[in-house]
Amino acid sequence: MAIPEIGQQAARELYSATQESNGEAVLEIAPDVARDLATACSRLVDELRAARLEGQTDTFGPGFGALPSGRALARGFSGKASEFAATLTAFQEAALLLEAAFLAAGKQFAEADAANHAALRLVAGDDESRR
Repeated sequence: MAIPEIGQQAARELYSATQESNGEAVLEIAPDVARDLATACSRLVDELRAARLEGQTDTFGPGFGALPSGRALARGFSGKASEFAATLTAFQEAALLLEAAFLAAGKQFAEADAANHAALRLVAGDDESRR
């Protein structure tokens, strides 16, 4: 299932605003504020990862019975579980991209680059290697 767009583009645009244009960055924030915002984003990513992993258990198998309606219900709920996981992944990606944008706005470019790479790895399916 494709990862839905729930703010990733806005986070990318925010990151772009931290890059210098004509010698000036459009968005700059104090390094300590950037770090605090990035820490909040990092906590959110971890909480979303935990929720996604918790929701991966397949509890829709034999509980609905062998009747056609039971099998259809199991398929429907399994589909909803996949949608839920994709939505949580999208939220994780957006939070990582916001983390990168905040760090870049605070001129912490190495850490911003690491957050961007973590977002790319997440979308590629390698969620366990955070940084």
